[in-house]
Amino acid sequence: MVVATAAPLPAAAVETADVDGDTIADAVERAVCGSATCATGVEDRDGDGIPDATEVPACGDTTCASPTADRDDDGIPDYAERLVCDSDTCSNSKEDADGDRIGDWVEFVICGTRTCADGTEDYDANGVSDAAELAACVRSVNDLAVTGGTVALWVGVAAAIALAVGIAMRARRRHADAETNA
Repeated sequence: MVVATAAPLPAAAVETADVDGDTIADAVERAVCGSATCATGVEDRDGDGIPDATEVPACGDTTCASPTADRDDDGIPDYAERLVCDSDTCSNSKEDADGDRIGDWVEFVICGTRTCADGTEDYDANGVSDAAELAACVRSVNDLAVTGGTVALWVGVAAAIALAVGIAMRARRRHADAETNA
């Protein structure tokens, strides 16, 4: 078995030639197992849960992608973002090349291309589709920042109001006590 190590493949090259029609591009199959017709799509040389046929286009070989690397902390693994838009921090999770309502990055994670999942995949057999589980991981970084800032502002405003009301009530109580004692 010959395994080539190279730079990531351009997305256009990855999704075109497929002589055996198995949805794994010929160039990827050659890198995974040495010919254009030998990969099954389940090979995972490093056992990281990312199929070799996904790692090769993401970063150039069968052991280079990390399932936990996420530089922008948006819940989308860097390797999946690289496959969708050639950068570790670019996907907005809404890209959907085939219009099937399964994000491109989710399809890359499930089966290696942006059009291969049908939404019924459930590899851990827990009754929840892989697409739904992956989509639930996404965090909208910008919205969280705005929400956090908005919450902090309102907490500050509420604290200031509570302090002012407390001071006013204390002053009123002192005034009432002074009148009672007079």
